[in-house]
Parts: sequence; structure tokens; C-alpha cells
Amino acid sequence: MNFRCAAKRFIAAIVIIVAAFMPATAYPVRAVNYRGCCDYVYVGGEIIGFEAKIDGVLVTDAQSVGVEGWQIKTSLKKGDVIKEIEGEKVAEASDIPEILEKRAVGGSVRVLLERNGCREECETAVYYDCRRDCRVLGVEVKDGVCGLGTVTYTAAGGEFCGLGHEISDFETGYTVQSRRGRIFTAAISGINKSVNGSAGSVKGYLTHTSIGMIEQCGKFGIRGRMDLGVFERGDLLRLGGKEDVTMGSARICSSVSGKKEYYDIKIIRAFHQSEKKEKSMIIKVVDRRLIEITGGIIQGMSGSPIVQNGTIVGAITHVFTGDATMGYGVYADWQR
Repeated sequence: MNFRCAAKRFIAAIVIIVAAFMPATAYPVRAVNYRGCCDYVYVGGEIIGFEAKIDGVLVTDAQSVGVEGWQIKTSLKKGDVIKEIEGEKVAEASDIPEILEKRAVGGSVRVLLERNGCREECETAVYYDCRRDCRVLGVEVKDGVCGLGTVTYTAAGGEFCGLGHEISDFETGYTVQSRRGRIFTAAISGINKSVNGSAGSVKGYLTHTSIGMIEQCGKFGIRGRMDLGVFERGDLLRLGGKEDVTMGSARICSSVSGKKEYYDIKIIRAFHQSEKKEKSMIIKVVDRRLIEITGGIIQGMSGSPIVQNGTIVGAITHVFTGDATMGYGVYADWQR
């Protein structure tokens, strides 16, 4: 949940992902696989912690890292994703010193990396860190991104969808696309309310209690499976999408108050989208209870289900900085 404009009043400036990022070292209805379509699902609204694993290891600092008091020079850059070293796959940050110990010959190694969306190979220097008694590349890295977000819905078999938008690393701007990760229960300590000009956030952190796995992390959020019985099941609602949306009254479900509750909103615009796109609709919070608690939409509410006429039609994804009671939602079609 450590979670991210200017010409128009209501331009969305912050993607509601997390309140704080941190490095990760991280029944009687028909319901088919979540990659297809479910007739009925349990409405979400629960705030969870997540650790989305990166496909490789992300360089978060390559400029100010020192070894034994010396400032060192590296050909790696902030935002690079290290995929392989000397032909050996890098999956975790801990893999780097192990591979260097086996593969480093002389003062450099060949590194396969992803830079600005393209793969390339470079040679970079290897250093010996006496304090840690190991070989290093002289960069700071992480292998995952952690934060807080909201579950949109859960199916009978434990399949879930959440967040509704991509996860980006706040240090580098790197967008995580992967098929690995975990979800955790979240400890919520309070709320920073949104005010016009600044988005608020859910204050909290991931616990050590793992409750499920992320099987897909991409542009429209996370999908995976969670342990049944972790949360009290919500209402059983039809899973719909863009064809079910109409202008007017709707509700969102959220646990920002400490328990799952419905809050009134208005859908004031729905965009025609024949293919998967972000920002499917514009919504406005009109429930005074939610405005009193949060000031409107806050970081950590991403994924909160939008319910209209007994159908889950989408999820909240963004807040407008010009008016914190307004934001964007994504159609449920694009989440699954």
C-alpha cells in the first residue's frame, strides 16, 4: 500500500495502489476458472497486503552505492531489471552473491538485463565487500514490490481479483508484470484523509500471515487464489461489467472503517471501451459517512468493488486531486 496533472481540474494524479512501498527480500452457484467468467461471486472490500514479485531483480540505486568507503562505478542503471548473470537466471536478490561467487572470473561479469522495455547484455564490474564477505555488483536491488490494496471479489473456489490497476515501484517507476507473488492479512492503524490537492491513504502494513498467492500481476491488477475462511464471505452477487453500467446511483464496498460496509456513489460517466483500457468510468462519492472517514477516495481503496443493481460492474482505481470525492473506475470485464 506505499502507494503514485496539471492542466485540468480533475485529472487523476495518483494511482491508488498502496500507502507505502517497501522492498521485498517482499456452494450453490456455478463458478468457473477466474480467467474465464463467473456467474456469481462474493463481493470484496477487504484490505489486504501484497508482495508482487518482479521477473528478475530491479536496480533501485546505482549512483550512490559505496563499497568499503569507495564510491564505485557501474554500467548498471536505476530501473534496470537484471535477468541473468553469466547465463544463470536471477530470480531473487539473494541469487546475486551466490552466482557471483560461482561465476565471477576476474573483475567483471556479463549481465542480461531489461532496460526501458528492451533486453540487452552488458559487462559490469564485480567488487568484493569485506564487511559482508561477498562479491557484489555495487548496486541496490529488490526482487518485489509490497503494499496494500483492496479485494474486488472472490469466487467459490478461492479465486480472487483485486487492485484494478498496475503496480509500480515508487523508487524507479518500474511497472511489475509477473505471475508470482503472495497476499497477506493487513494491519490497519489509521487513515490519512484526502483533501483537495492531496490524496490520503490507509495507514498500515503487511503482517507475516500469508493468505494466498498471486498468479497474475498486470495492467488491471492482481489475480490469484486465497485461503477460504480468512474473511467472512460478503454478499453473493452477479459478476457483470461494462454492459451493465448505467449513469446514476451505485455503491462501493470497503473496509476502511474497520468493517466491510457499502457506501453510496454516483456513476457520472461511462466510456465506450471495445478493448481493455484503464479509466473506464468516472465516479463520485456522495456518502457523507465515507467522506467523513476518508475525505473521499484514498490510497489503499484501489480494487474496491463498484456495485450497481445487484451486480459487480467494476472497481475503483484512481482519485482526482482536484476533487478527492471523484475518481476513475475500471470495468470488471478487464479485471478477469
